[in-house]
Amino acid sequence: MTRSASSPDNADGCIGPHVSEAAVRRLAEAVARLANDPVCFLEALTDMLSALKPISVEKLSDNEVHFLIESGACGAEGWVETSAAVDRRSLQLRTTEAWLLALFATISAEDVTEFLGWNESDVTDAAADGRLYAIEISGRLRFPAWQFDAGSPSKLLPGLTQMLGIITPRWDWQSAAGFMATPQRNLVAQGRKTPIQWLRDGGDFDDVREIVEASDWS
Repeated sequence: MTRSASSPDNADGCIGPHVSEAAVRRLAEAVARLANDPVCFLEALTDMLSALKPISVEKLSDNEVHFLIESGACGAEGWVETSAAVDRRSLQLRTTEAWLLALFATISAEDVTEFLGWNESDVTDAAADGRLYAIEISGRLRFPAWQFDAGSPSKLLPGLTQMLGIITPRWDWQSAAGFMATPQRNLVAQGRKTPIQWLRDGGDFDDVREIVEASDWS
């Protein structure tokens, strides 16, 4: 049923009290331009935003302050609890930004099937067995892209199964992606390397394992 022009939700082309239909269209167009699966990404973004706490004037919790410091929004030494510049709004924006960047670095099950040359059941079985890293987002399986290596005979990151065995019990998928893409001070060969680069270049898996088990990465 089409809403009438006088409907409260559609007054002056708005959805809800302040959001215009044009703004919603711009969001959909931006996701379609950036994402390889825009329907999935829009549904996932909607679910993620729905789970966020509404903005309020409440004091930030210790966990929220910790997130701001760890994400780089502010340094531990420079944190001032009463600062008006660091509030729940900035936390929401940074949480959403980090989540979107991590989601954009995932691949659909269909694309993984085509890339690996496997059939669909092989991919789902490998995910269930811990041989591939899969996460469920809005009812769909997504696969973090860091685990794939087009230059490898198997098209998988060398040492992937071992890697998954040590990171999945410790970190969520976003933290794992951050670690794999961060140059490590203990992985050095003509400069710091990320764990991805280290393993692709034939580096010793035990060097990466030691960093994970020490939870000491920077």
